[in-house]
Amino acid sequence: MPRKYPSYPYIEPMVCGKSDDEIEAIVRKLLAQNPDLSVQDGGPMDALCRALEVDVEYSDVPNEILLDVPLDRNAVIFLPKNSKTRHDRLATATGLGHWLLHVPPTRKARPDVGIQALYEPTETKAFEEARRFAFALLMPMEAFKSLWYEGGGQLTAETLNVPTQSVYDRAKILDLAS
Repeated sequence: MPRKYPSYPYIEPMVCGKSDDEIEAIVRKLLAQNPDLSVQDGGPMDALCRALEVDVEYSDVPNEILLDVPLDRNAVIFLPKNSKTRHDRLATATGLGHWLLHVPPTRKARPDVGIQALYEPTETKAFEEARRFAFALLMPMEAFKSLWYEGGGQLTAETLNVPTQSVYDRAKILDLAS
């Protein structure tokens, strides 16, 4: 896993300012355009990453870079080795959120540098937007609500193959938990 590149010209992704409803709409459009690439069944995300032309690699600690978008190579989402599938799915979906929400406006504003979304960013707003994208992608609202009311957080986490804490974070966003 590369550490942040001190000699490589890069910037962190710019905030796009999308609301939860706008992010949900982007996810719905993405999945409607690619119905065979659904990841809401808890399965692998490889096909969606390939369709979006984003590579996924496993890396050693320290794991500072989530998404690396160099000027001259494919974008890469870096996942930690020996991680759990649920956490890998969330990290991958968060990386895709950066890729779809933040890379285009950041690249437009700064075409001369690479873009690196960090696991611990300097500014957290873009990371929070990417995380909300991941929640919408992996835990679609209607399915989420149905599972939540049927069996709570544990059933929802197991069925959708996401970390339990993410389920509670999503429930809070949807005003289902306090």
